[in-house]
Amino acid sequence: MDATADTPELLTALRTFLQLPDDEGLAGALEALRPQQLLELWYELEPEERDRVLGALPPEDAAELISNLSGEEQPEALQALTLPQVAELLEELSPDDLADTLQALETHDPGQAQDVKDLLNPETLAVASTLAGYDEEEAGGLMTPEFISIRATMTTEQVLAFLRKASPDAETIYYLYVVDGEGKLRGVLSLRQLIVAPTGVRVSEIMDSDAVFIRTDTDQEEVARVMADYDLSVIPVVDEEERLVGIVTVDDVLDVVTDEATEDIHRMGAAPIDIDYVRANPWLLFRKRASWLILLVVSMTLTFNVINHYEDVIAEVVILAAFIPLLIGTGGNVGAQVATLVVRALATRELELKDYFMVFWKELKTGMLLGLAFGAFMTVYVLAFRAEPRIALALGITMVLIALCANLVGASLPFLFRRLGIDPALTSSPGITTVMDVVGLLIYFRVVIWVLGPLLTGG
Repeated sequence: MDATADTPELLTALRTFLQLPDDEGLAGALEALRPQQLLELWYELEPEERDRVLGALPPEDAAELISNLSGEEQPEALQALTLPQVAELLEELSPDDLADTLQALETHDPGQAQDVKDLLNPETLAVASTLAGYDEEEAGGLMTPEFISIRATMTTEQVLAFLRKASPDAETIYYLYVVDGEGKLRGVLSLRQLIVAPTGVRVSEIMDSDAVFIRTDTDQEEVARVMADYDLSVIPVVDEEERLVGIVTVDDVLDVVTDEATEDIHRMGAAPIDIDYVRANPWLLFRKRASWLILLVVSMTLTFNVINHYEDVIAEVVILAAFIPLLIGTGGNVGAQVATLVVRALATRELELKDYFMVFWKELKTGMLLGLAFGAFMTVYVLAFRAEPRIALALGITMVLIALCANLVGASLPFLFRRLGIDPALTSSPGITTVMDVVGLLIYFRVVIWVLGPLLTGG
């Protein structure tokens, strides 16, 4: 099977082998696939086809496939295997992946999970159980205990000899961590430093004693930020006593970055779903989106109330109604734009809570410039229709105030949400638009009454 072919071609070829009675040809075809290609094909297969594929894979390849599935999908995929087969497959997983998979099985069927645990190697199970005790969104839940630790008193020859024996079981050997007799982190030594070091040199002479590390309770977003700031492909994790307990690798962090970015984008659109869109059925999409949309619809009834309150003004100067969509649309767009910039800056730690007043003054000036530009355009635009000059003036002033207000609201709400412990991403787009619809209408009608007072019956 051509592993460079597109997914439709690979799927057609794979189904040809699935139609054969034995699995020998199927196993050979699967062996030619890269892990990512196999994962893409998995989602195109029918349930019975998935069962055949999983049964035909070697335990190590099947384990890699299972580790790439979500926690909701793993139990369903493993149902086709016997308990001994499941246990054999799970033994091939890295400790952190094993902990996650066992947790998924426990959630799906506690009885089956216990039966599988009874068949696992006790030492393997003990390590996985320790990792399962950490919060999955903290460094402890991301780390693997498969690292190489050495002593400062070892020579380069001793370290190389040790590596030949220990490296097969390690997640990575590019960085070696120096610990003392109590297991506390004392330094780090890169493989490059080890290889180029003169013969007979001790680790203490060439190691970096100022190793960057994180703690088991460090939030996963902070882990990603630290690794990005220090340009690290792997980072050590220590417990409260600074004993080295694991490492987090860049592939785990990339998953975190992707998941967090996806979550933020979903929240910014008021459509948070926790699985891939392609695999989400209509009922799930309805449940995830309806609650937010209903809340927004209820909030937008305030817009109706404002218009209803000022219906007498609209009745006297009907042309005012024609500009409502343009005005509140501009307010929503301006607010959503600045909110997106601020939310992203807060997420990347470019901005902190202490920076609020700096942002406020910057957006005050920016909002004023935008408002003057929009206001001038609106005034000229209305005059072009030979409308009453006072109406043009009212609309121009309204546009200035709406742009200014939208800029300040869009900049302030993310900071307020962060202060309250709420994800700032929730303030973007739909939320800002709804707020500015109400605020924009209030500004509009108050300005109209002020400027057009003499033209109105009540004036």
